[in-house]
Amino acid sequence: MISPQYSSTRRFIIFIILGVLAPVFAWAKASLMTPNSLSDYYVDTWTSTEGLPHNSINAIAQTQDGYLWFATWEGVARYNGLEFRLFDRGPITHMLDSGTRALVSDQNNSLWVGGARGSLSLRSGFTWHSQPAAPSMVNHVLIDHSGNQWLAIEGQGVVRRQKNTDGSYGESVWILENISAYRLIKNNANEVFAGTEKGLYQLSEHSSARIETTQFDKVYYLSLSHNGDLLLGTNRGAWRYDGKELSLIDPRINNTVVTVVEQDSAGNIWLGTINKGLARLSDNTLEFLDASKGLPNNRVLSWYQDIENSIWVGTNGGLIRLRNAPFMSITQDKGLVGNYVRTVLSIDDETLLVGTSNGLSIIKQSCPEPALNDDISLSVLSLANASDGGAWVGTYQNGLMKWNNGSIEPILTDKEGLPTNEVRAILEDSQHNLWIGTPFGVVKKQPDGTMQHFTQQNGLSDDYVMALAEDELGHIWVGTGVGVGYWDNDKFENLELDQLEQAQYAFGFYIELGYVWIATDRGIIRYRLSDQSSALVGRPQGLPIDKFFQIQKDDDGYFWLSSNRGVWKINADRAHDVADGKESSIVFEHFDETDGMASSQANGGSNPASAKLSSGSIYIATAKGVASIHPNKLHTLSSNPLPLVLQSVRFDSNYINPEAMPIVPAGTSRVSINYVGLGYVMSERIEYRTKLEGFDNTWSERRNTRSAEFTNLRPGHYKFLVSARYPYGNWTEAKVLYEFDVEPLFWQRKEVIVFIILSLLVLIGSGVFWRIQSLKRSELRLKQQVALQTHELRSQATMFEKLSHEDELTGLANRRAFDSKLKELFDKARESGEVLQLAVLDIDHFKRINDKYSHLVGDHAIVEVVDVLKRHIESDTLLARWGGEEFTLLFVSDTHQSDDYLELLRSAIEAHSFDDVASQLKITVSIGVSSSEYLSDYEDLLKLADHALLKAKRNGRNRVERISV
Repeated sequence: MISPQYSSTRRFIIFIILGVLAPVFAWAKASLMTPNSLSDYYVDTWTSTEGLPHNSINAIAQTQDGYLWFATWEGVARYNGLEFRLFDRGPITHMLDSGTRALVSDQNNSLWVGGARGSLSLRSGFTWHSQPAAPSMVNHVLIDHSGNQWLAIEGQGVVRRQKNTDGSYGESVWILENISAYRLIKNNANEVFAGTEKGLYQLSEHSSARIETTQFDKVYYLSLSHNGDLLLGTNRGAWRYDGKELSLIDPRINNTVVTVVEQDSAGNIWLGTINKGLARLSDNTLEFLDASKGLPNNRVLSWYQDIENSIWVGTNGGLIRLRNAPFMSITQDKGLVGNYVRTVLSIDDETLLVGTSNGLSIIKQSCPEPALNDDISLSVLSLANASDGGAWVGTYQNGLMKWNNGSIEPILTDKEGLPTNEVRAILEDSQHNLWIGTPFGVVKKQPDGTMQHFTQQNGLSDDYVMALAEDELGHIWVGTGVGVGYWDNDKFENLELDQLEQAQYAFGFYIELGYVWIATDRGIIRYRLSDQSSALVGRPQGLPIDKFFQIQKDDDGYFWLSSNRGVWKINADRAHDVADGKESSIVFEHFDETDGMASSQANGGSNPASAKLSSGSIYIATAKGVASIHPNKLHTLSSNPLPLVLQSVRFDSNYINPEAMPIVPAGTSRVSINYVGLGYVMSERIEYRTKLEGFDNTWSERRNTRSAEFTNLRPGHYKFLVSARYPYGNWTEAKVLYEFDVEPLFWQRKEVIVFIILSLLVLIGSGVFWRIQSLKRSELRLKQQVALQTHELRSQATMFEKLSHEDELTGLANRRAFDSKLKELFDKARESGEVLQLAVLDIDHFKRINDKYSHLVGDHAIVEVVDVLKRHIESDTLLARWGGEEFTLLFVSDTHQSDDYLELLRSAIEAHSFDDVASQLKITVSIGVSSSEYLSDYEDLLKLADHALLKAKRNGRNRVERISV
């Protein structure tokens, strides 16, 4: 054993503290995210259909930059969370064969790749480096603490290559010969071990020693446990070696061929087998995942835990990932009484009562069990808490029942006064009246037993009742198939919903202080108690679907909306702002099967179909079990590391190695940069922003786009920065992914420019000298004539130039000059992401001014309007005379600010006195405006602004009108 020596006691103590505490902290975080059972993991599967080059995954590794790599018989696949990229045999990779067997991540973001025909390559960053080949297939690679190379070779043994001072490797030294070596490992004492077809060997620089045992013959796999023990996968189970003794990890698999054995960050032992699938040993509980439960193939070849604590398993038939998804589904397989869940109810701080088409269940700490002591089959539709304990149960065929502590008793059926035995909603109000919703109206049962039946004839909006709720004022809200209303002062008051996208179905209520939120077939509706006003948050406000069933609010201020197409998360305060008209659109996040839901089809034809426990967990009734999420779990997933990497760089159409080529050749018109955030749990949701320092110092929001393109960059130095985040999360620290220089063209080089300037100066000086001499030989009269003619020509040229770009009457830019400037600014705005506002201003009824006064007065009026505009426009606004009485204004602004700005100009003209032009002359203007957002051509911007002006004229003139895409 080699003991490292340190020159400083303090250095030694710090090393020990970090060595002890770092695994503890890592284990603690991983434990919080470790599912209770193997079946709680969400399973993703990839095969050749999804982009893998081959279904046998021989090895898995993750490099320091965050990429995941998979070794197959058809090359190495690199995964970025969204797509695979293949690297196979060729001059770039220096692989001798596409069949790869070994992947080992090394320092400096390097990856060792070993495989068939003794192929060995090293990838460092963007560059592949060839290595001396081995005599046979490389099964594994080990780089020891000194940087020396150890290779486990099929049918040959183990070879060691010493690292030289120049970074190359010396001659091969055989440590083991004439034996198949499968795996190499270095323990905490820097001792090297080999797993072979003849057992376990301890290796040194020049010799080997077999660890004698009769318990097994072959060692296929080696890894290290948290305490430094060796973990062995053998032909007879999994074993632990502490340096002195071998001990069986679990006797239940002692006759199983174990191909993989690893310990995860939470301390669980994972076992891959040759024909029984994958096993996990956790707190002495042994669970199996095999082909019958979603494993692509029962032969496990590889295993890896990534930096997000997801488990990747390679098999003979494909790749799976076991991950913590935002949602967890509690289904019949886990003990729920039936999968088709219609209603869920919180009966105390940590217990959920669940009604399905097959009966009642209780869920406590995510563990379901039957809620009834007797085996009674019930089709449950609705639930409600009873004030004296237990819960009211609405059924499909058995009317109203009451559950308490495992027993259930009938309360009301059609024989006792219910219009039908189908009970879809129940409410016990604050006065202990019991409200029972059915497809044939609602029944109110008072504490003294008196019953009233309400239908459309009694003022109910519809007989088909699906939802009931009570607000803070004691109103009883009733949701039906054709509208919604509330009971107040012994009568029903129905809401007018026709103006709200003609909403009809009211599936559920969420009562908030001062408000009632209603889930409908046209979005969600907010009813404000103070002024009895209703407002919609639906498709017109940005929600992508119409129909929502339930609304739950979490502890962080977000609404969770259930639907037939998954669950939607929106900010509650933003929803209020949209309802109040302060915001025009709602931002949402969507969850479905890819986020852990067994089914994205939530149910909502009866109530309650969602619930929240005091822990903050939200539960939703679906067509396949109960979907649950704890928002804190989503926060944890969003806080996972999010490495940012540069994927590729193109100069025009040519891909380049950005590490080897930081210079953009002169004449390159386009630089294209691809990047990605290596987050694997919610890859599709990652949002990006970029900045190119040297070009623009502001961030450009890219949303989910993973590429940026820059055209016609000026010569100079540039830095490309990227920042990323998950939705509602914080932006990561900006990272410089690519730093480069754009070379100047020949005529743009400094020395060439200096030479040209000097040459021009010499030429000009020579010309001046010659001219002076010539003038001296000329008569004075001729000099004066030439000077006069020169002056006249220059004046003429200046006048013509001015007339071609300037309006003679007002001195403003004319239409030709404005068109040119508009095209230029439009192109720049597209590149920078800025929004241009174009306004066309027309003097109202200008012909009347000419007719009533004179054309001369009309000209004076135009000049006076221009003076008013000049006094009020901002310095960066481009003002031009478009023709006649029409003017154009071009500036950068957002929609709200620009409309206020133009309204200010319109008001200023309206308020201005034109008495100096003509007595009692009043002038107003109409303004049409449009923005460049979503437009690809400046001519479209002009057309929209012109249409907006026509709209302003049609609507009565003296106003500002906008038309946008």
